[in-house]
Amino acid sequence: MRPLLLFMRRYGVRYLPWYLGGTLLIGATNWLSVTIPLYLATGIDAVALGADARSEVVSAAMWVAIMGLCVIVVRFGSRMLFFTPGRLVEAEVKRDLFHAVLSQQPAFHAQFPAGDLMSRMSSDISMVRLLFGFTALGIVNTIIAIALTASQMVRLSPTLAAAVTIPLVVGFTITLAFVGRFRQIVKRIQEANSALSDQVLSSYQGIATLKAFGAEQAIRDRFSPLNTEALQALLSRARLRVGIGPVLSLAASFNLFLLLWVGGPMVMEGALSVGELVAFTALVTYLTAPLRGMTFILSLFRQAQAAVDRIDAVILPQPHRPDLPNPEPAPAGAPVLELRDLSYRYPGASDDALHGVSVTVPAGGTLGVFGPTGSGKSTLLRCLVRLEDPPEQSVRADGVCVREIELEAWRRLAVLVPQRAFLFTESVKSNILLGDTHRDLDALLQQAQLDVDMAALPDGVHTEVGEAGLTLSGGQRQRVALARGLARRAGLLMLDDVLSAVDHTTEGRLIDALQQLDDRPTTVIVANRISALRHATVTVVLDGGRMVAKGTHEELVAMEGPYRDAWDRQSEGAK
Repeated sequence: MRPLLLFMRRYGVRYLPWYLGGTLLIGATNWLSVTIPLYLATGIDAVALGADARSEVVSAAMWVAIMGLCVIVVRFGSRMLFFTPGRLVEAEVKRDLFHAVLSQQPAFHAQFPAGDLMSRMSSDISMVRLLFGFTALGIVNTIIAIALTASQMVRLSPTLAAAVTIPLVVGFTITLAFVGRFRQIVKRIQEANSALSDQVLSSYQGIATLKAFGAEQAIRDRFSPLNTEALQALLSRARLRVGIGPVLSLAASFNLFLLLWVGGPMVMEGALSVGELVAFTALVTYLTAPLRGMTFILSLFRQAQAAVDRIDAVILPQPHRPDLPNPEPAPAGAPVLELRDLSYRYPGASDDALHGVSVTVPAGGTLGVFGPTGSGKSTLLRCLVRLEDPPEQSVRADGVCVREIELEAWRRLAVLVPQRAFLFTESVKSNILLGDTHRDLDALLQQAQLDVDMAALPDGVHTEVGEAGLTLSGGQRQRVALARGLARRAGLLMLDDVLSAVDHTTEGRLIDALQQLDDRPTTVIVANRISALRHATVTVVLDGGRMVAKGTHEELVAMEGPYRDAWDRQSEGAK
């Protein structure tokens, strides 16, 4: 309960004036609603007096009509004052959740599959909206309705009020006992929906591969148990609702019996008028509705409690930021890059993914990285861009440890173009500029050797690339990603084997274009083609996470090792 209260305090305190105004209007609504039966009683009793009381009957009827219209207006105002904060909180929580997702490091994201995050950002946040809107209104309305209705009942007849209270208290107690199980069931539903969402999302993203390999049945077999678990969880909630739903309705029906059993003789004995008995019946009927609705309100409250726990699990953890609280500024331009015995081991791993890498690259120079699959090339880039934080003082830029540089500033300075580029389902232009319209798109297309390709597309740079760039070839996707990286005008440009899907002629032109960039960045090129590394200032050769050689192209070709072996094979194949 404490996390829920802290969450409500964090987001709801600023809307207390809204809730206070809404509470006053709810009080007015309920006061009008429980006062109408008193005028009804007056009118009915006046009817029994005959024509002499005609004016009283008309007056009572007029007051009932006027107060009924007032109820409509006041109730509308109370809904506006309660529901609006719910919508505003929903927008704020979405913003905070999205910011948290963007600010966290990859180690955090490994805990939450994409489908699970989508579930938290949709269904869980919807429960938060209901908590601050509909649920809050329902709780306040029920409390005020019980208080005002009970006071009017006691005013009419304390004996009859005590009699009809007993079934309602018993029914409400039974309801509370059942509602206590809702949180566990709701948590099960949310977990099942998260797993199902993740399966659907991953299947949709890989739909082309599934169809190409005829794996539809295998995916259906994976989907079926997850869907069944979600169904069973929903049925458990439905069975619980079916069990507790009729309890208060039965209590209300029993009260009608008590009204006749206890109230009838009171009327015949003169202790209660017919009008008062009718008014009492109206009050009991009015009280039953909020009590019956309270079953649903309490279930929503339990669901919101589980949703808040899941949202806080994403929002509350602070990102791992060794640069805080006193970060150093990022270099103003291309930095001198220095690796000092760089080693890195992933959390939970038994061996280093990278060990003992040392090299210095001058400002504006190029570092080549060569090695077989699994040799640590991508880990090296992740450490440089700080997707993984390297050990203290093992990576320095202009003499400053990158861990001490403000992370946001370092990310603006350092750009990583991955081997498997992700393209948004938008135009080529939008994918390259990412909203920055001040860049020279034509120059970027020429630098990335895309100008000819764009001319061949039906709508040129405005061509939609499809889901994840499906309509483009592998080489085109890589070059669009390269143009995106060049558009950032980075001081440190890292290319993770982005030339693997282009031919040798295009590769040569791309290398030349990179060499001729204005304000030339310090560049790191990971490549399996030796031809892409020939112009590097210095190249390191990795094997099994260790640096086995480093030097210029000429120096590495002159010494025995995997670099020269690969050069010999690739040179022979090019003939």
